Amino acid sequence: MPRVAPLTLSLFYLTSFAVLGVYLPYFNLYLESLGFSGLQIGILTLLLPLASAVVPTPGGVLADRLGRRRELIVGSSLLALVTFYLVLGVRTFGATVAVIAVFATLRAPALPLVEASAMEISEAGGPHYGRMRVWGSLAFIVMALGTGPLVGLRGERAAVYLVILLLALNALSSLLIPREKIVAMAPAAPSTLGRFVRQPRVMLFLLACIASQASHGPYYVFYSIHLETSGYRPQAIGLLWGVAVGCEIVAMLSMPRILKRLGTLPTMGASVLLASVRWWICAVSTAPFAMILAQALHAATYAAFHVAAVTHTHHLFGRERRSSGQAVYGSATYGIGNIIGMFLSGMLYDRTTMANLFAGASAAALVSGFMVVAAARSEAASGI
Repeated sequence: MPRVAPLTLSLFYLTSFAVLGVYLPYFNLYLESLGFSGLQIGILTLLLPLASAVVPTPGGVLADRLGRRRELIVGSSLLALVTFYLVLGVRTFGATVAVIAVFATLRAPALPLVEASAMEISEAGGPHYGRMRVWGSLAFIVMALGTGPLVGLRGERAAVYLVILLLALNALSSLLIPREKIVAMAPAAPSTLGRFVRQPRVMLFLLACIASQASHGPYYVFYSIHLETSGYRPQAIGLLWGVAVGCEIVAMLSMPRILKRLGTLPTMGASVLLASVRWWICAVSTAPFAMILAQALHAATYAAFHVAAVTHTHHLFGRERRSSGQAVYGSATYGIGNIIGMFLSGMLYDRTTMANLFAGASAAALVSGFMVVAAARSEAASGI
């Protein structure tokens, strides 16, 4: 692996998550300015996690079979840029759905393939995965906080132009990724990906990831609203989100020591136990100290869990399935997990209290913990 590779992957993470730092908080405001209803905006919001659930696995399988990981990353990034540019010319709901659906589909394969490359670099003696991925977290919070004043000054359409600019930088960063010598998987593999995933140790691991991410549903969808209705000012809400991402960055930089000491599955187990505590805190209190503590636990519930899970995926799926393994993990966690968590949260929001939603999230995190323990026992039983 060329020495420049870690820098190019760090740059890809930076530009990719910078896009999300603008898109996730502000694109819905642009849609609202077009006169779309809440239901229509909700449908458009679900297109990204839906594509993340469906698209990455075929992309990963294709990368493993062809040995063309870099080319797929570049193609995905360039086509996503071209497609999103069309947003500037559409105004109707149907046309916007078509554009965003194609954009989400084309963008979805790239990140899991980059994850596979980052893990290979780390395994080969390069920087730890967390130290490359941390640039994405830093870019996300900088863009999320910095775009607000721009939108206030120039209007919601400015966010669309900014996303296009960042997608262009993301596509450029993909072109800088050096070519790799990747061995294509044999056409007649003795064990298909489907049969491999259905092994108990693999399925339990993936179910733990889905449950963990689903437990974040009330947090990602309604946490800011919950704080606002509890009397927090926008500046305080932004500060609390900053605390979460700041702790996430510290955790990612610390993960080499943590994983060396604990291992992947024990780290995941500890993370979801702390997630259960975090959501329970949100269920019983909105006091400032409680909210600061809950946000600080983002270091465990997202950063530590994610780095441990990506690392476990790398070893679990083996050399011949590295791209498809990260794709399956991404589809399960950030596709299926997000869809379940967000859908259930939205469906129950008007039928119950936020305290009950977070209590349910706490229970979901505990379920994830039981799955992690079961996955560890299954691995021990299989002699792995």
